[in-house]
Amino acid sequence: MQAPWHEGDTSSGNCYSCRKPVTTRYESRAIRLNRSRVTFPNVLVGVCTECNSMVDVPKQSFEQFRELGSWK
Repeated sequence: MQAPWHEGDTSSGNCYSCRKPVTTRYESRAIRLNRSRVTFPNVLVGVCTECNSMVDVPKQSFEQFRELGSWK
């Protein structure tokens, strides 16, 4: 199965920092989920093109969370 989103692709979403609909760009980042001390490296996420904050995580990135979370 080919991933539907790739680094550099654009989409749209609602930015919680800007508080408005914005264009997003997909890029790899190291992120830490709420209420977790674990940092997940190289996760594909949607980023606001105006304020550079994370807007969303595509479904295809959830497998990385499962893989790293099973090492507990």
